[in-house]
Amino acid sequence: MKKLTVILLALAVVMLPSCKNQSKKKAAQEASKTEISQKEKLVTEELKLNLQALSESVSKMKSVPFIYSSNGAVKLSPKEKLVKPDYLLNPALVSDLVTLTQKYRAVAMLSVDKAVAELYDMPVKEYEDFTAKVAMDINDAALLEFSESLQANKGAGDAFSAFYDAEIEANRAPFFWEAAAAGMVEQLFVCTKNLDKFIGMFDDQSASDVTYNFVCVHEGIKSLIEFYPEMESLNTILDPLYVINAMNVEQLKMQLIELKGEIEVIRTALLN
Repeated sequence: MKKLTVILLALAVVMLPSCKNQSKKKAAQEASKTEISQKEKLVTEELKLNLQALSESVSKMKSVPFIYSSNGAVKLSPKEKLVKPDYLLNPALVSDLVTLTQKYRAVAMLSVDKAVAELYDMPVKEYEDFTAKVAMDINDAALLEFSESLQANKGAGDAFSAFYDAEIEANRAPFFWEAAAAGMVEQLFVCTKNLDKFIGMFDDQSASDVTYNFVCVHEGIKSLIEFYPEMESLNTILDPLYVINAMNVEQLKMQLIELKGEIEVIRTALLN
């Protein structure tokens, strides 16, 4: 009995430091959890402030003039309409898309191409069907509404703003910038394919709007990288276009000529 008592006392002596260490370890873990929770809270609040600060800027974003074809602002002659553009995306490409990022980008780009197809009196039902299919697949009605609003010429600023607010509410902030950026790249790509014709649709204000849009997108993406590191990829893809700083039509034309090759590479990269 004495031996058993001695053994138990010995074990207690041995285990005492271990128990103390376990208690310290547990206390440290609890403190760490509290610290992480507090940090997450601060990060979330900072993100909200960043997003709110960008809201007004987003409402001032504009599309390029050929998007507004429905109000008659853009005219193509019957002869011009005979030469159909061969550079538009095939709507069937959506069947090969895998990631959400690709799908958001594709919807924005197809929306631009649909507007161009309408200019040339080309069938657009495929664009509508495939755009609706993607929006349904990803369960984001706001994306479809954004696409339809732009095509219906309801005001780009209002369309961007409503889409932005909806994505923020749904915790999909990165996807707003994915779609917005892809749509802008597609607009510039279309312009470079027939620059002499499309540049004539710009005035100095709409030319400077292109610069504003890219500044806004750049700021939006940068504000999210800390919270969504995957946004760094989009920022890298767009990097060559951040040099755009046109304040008038002539400057925009020269910059699009210089960037034509880069724009085509970026357009391809967005869907890969």
